Amino acid sequence: MATDRSAKRAARPADGLAPADAGARIDTGGRQPHVLIVGGFLTEPLSYRPLRRRLLARGAASVTIAPVHIPDWLAAGMVGFGPLLLRTGLAVRRVHRAAGDTPIIVVGHSAGGLLSRLAMSDIPFRGRRMAVSDRVGALVTLGTPHDLAQQPFSFAHAGTEAAAFLSRHAPGARFAPRTAYVTVGSDLVRPTVAPARHLWDRLLGALFRFAVGPTTDAGGDGIVQLSAVHLSGARQLSFHDVRHGHFGNPWYGDDEVVDRWWPVAVELWREALAVREGPGPEAGASRRSRPSVDHAHRTPMALAPIAPGNDIG
Repeated sequence: MATDRSAKRAARPADGLAPADAGARIDTGGRQPHVLIVGGFLTEPLSYRPLRRRLLARGAASVTIAPVHIPDWLAAGMVGFGPLLLRTGLAVRRVHRAAGDTPIIVVGHSAGGLLSRLAMSDIPFRGRRMAVSDRVGALVTLGTPHDLAQQPFSFAHAGTEAAAFLSRHAPGARFAPRTAYVTVGSDLVRPTVAPARHLWDRLLGALFRFAVGPTTDAGGDGIVQLSAVHLSGARQLSFHDVRHGHFGNPWYGDDEVVDRWWPVAVELWREALAVREGPGPEAGASRRSRPSVDHAHRTPMALAPIAPGNDIG
């Protein structure tokens, strides 16, 4: 009996949710990717359950949400991102092991994209190193401020320290072509000189301006400006109608927006696996030669019809 209970615990996803009904999955060309979601600054794993359901419905074999909580983010503000690097790296290892050692897709929202890159880095950050890049077949970042260290701040904080480290030691699509990169951003929100009407909105605006800097004339997703989200060498998807996700819709995890970036992620994940299985590095040369920027992408690229839902997430 104890053995049965241990087996059930081992099979349970790290976010505590039971796997979706296999009948909800759709064809992904014979290979179903296992996915890890790494949430953003001051978010809870619970916030990403709707996105988890949507990825399962679109063919993911499993979707786990990294156990990073609001208190962890608050602590990171004081001690840096080192402990979160370890937690993210351990989550990657668990999902990779559950996937039968097949490289996984990591989806990092906002600062979760920085954590994912730190965990992949083969150079220690604050004395910590996970080096899980070979376990990641594709990294998708949604509204991640990769260029945070270049933004005008009066003083540095933990996020700018992490971004500066990555710019120096793991720049751009550092582990391509064995790992594919997809960076997603939006320019929906433009700068405004009109103050927010409500005190709460003004406080939120001040907090995120402190964390990621002001929105430039190029626009952003309401929190992160478009000019900061893309990595050199990544497939770059820029939208005109998407918000960051802390408040306001649609956000990167809504049905119609997922249908724009998820098929791209799966395609590039398959290509990265083909590179690993090929005769050598030259196997990926032809793939890397294609244009990597997709601006003003509006039309959803659904893999199959998805039933409309009324959840917000």
